[in-house]
Amino acid sequence: MIPVGVSPPTSANVAVYPPGATFGPRRMRDWEFVWIIEGDAEYRWGAQAVDAPAGAVVLCRPGETDFFRWDPQRRTRHGYFHFDLGSRPPGWPAPERWPLVRLPEEGDILRPLFRHLLASAGRGDPVQCRLMVAGLLAAFVTGETRAGDVPRDALPEPVERALDHIHARLETDAAAGITLADLSAAACVTPEYLCRLFKASTNRSPVETVRLARLDRAAVLLARSNCPVGEIARRCGFASAFHFSRRFKEAFGLPPSEARRALLAGGTPPTPRLLRNTAPSPAAL
Repeated sequence: MIPVGVSPPTSANVAVYPPGATFGPRRMRDWEFVWIIEGDAEYRWGAQAVDAPAGAVVLCRPGETDFFRWDPQRRTRHGYFHFDLGSRPPGWPAPERWPLVRLPEEGDILRPLFRHLLASAGRGDPVQCRLMVAGLLAAFVTGETRAGDVPRDALPEPVERALDHIHARLETDAAAGITLADLSAAACVTPEYLCRLFKASTNRSPVETVRLARLDRAAVLLARSNCPVGEIARRCGFASAFHFSRRFKEAFGLPPSEARRALLAGGTPPTPRLLRNTAPSPAAL
C-alpha cells in the first residue's frame, strides 16, 4: 500500500522560456511539481508570492489562480509534471499549510527523484512512478529532504588513519603489500599501541583488518567479473589460490568456487566484512 494516494505523473516535460517571459495566470485543477533547473523565478499562488531560485522545487496546488514570472536577465529552464492527490497520511498538516517552494540544499533528495521521474514518466513502471511521486511529495511536505552517508561508530583517530591508508592502498593496487609497520607509520603511533587500539575498537587486529579488506574486494570480483578464482586471488594479494580459498571460506562460509556457483544460480552476493565508507575521514585530512 502507498501511504500517499497519488496518481502516476502526467504531462511530464521540460520547458524553456526566454528572459522576461511569464506564464499564467491559470486556474489550477490538479497538482503540479515544478523544478527550476536554470534561471530564477517568482511564483504567485493566489495572494501569496515566493521566490523560486535555480534549483528550487515548487508545488502548485489546485483551487487558486497561479502565475510564474521568469528570470528577466537570462533564460529559464524548468521540469514539471502533473498528478492527482487522493488520500494523505492523517498526521500531515492540511494542504493549505504546505509550503509553496523548497529551496535547494546540499544532498537533497528532491532533485534526484524529480530527475528520475522526468526520465521515466510515461515509459517506466506505473507502480514505481507512483512510489516516486509519493516519496517526492512526502519529502516536500515534511521537510525531510536531506540525504547522507550511512552512520557508523566513531573510531580512534589512529585507527581511522590506518583504515584510510588500507583502503587508499588497495584502491590503487589491490595486491599491494601492507605491513603493520606501514599502518603504524600512517597512524602516527607505535605498532604495539595501534594493535591495542584496533582490538579495543574493532575486536580485530590490524593485520586481520587488511585481510578482510582484501576479501571484500575479492568478493566483488567474484560476483561481478568472469576472472578465474586463481586470478582473483593474485589480484587481491593472496599468496596462493589455496590460501585465498581457505580465508574466503572462513570469512563468508563458502569457498569461492561454491560462492560463485550460488551467485550464478541467483544467490545473494557475500555481505562485506568491513562496512565502511572508503572516503577519507575528516580526521585523516
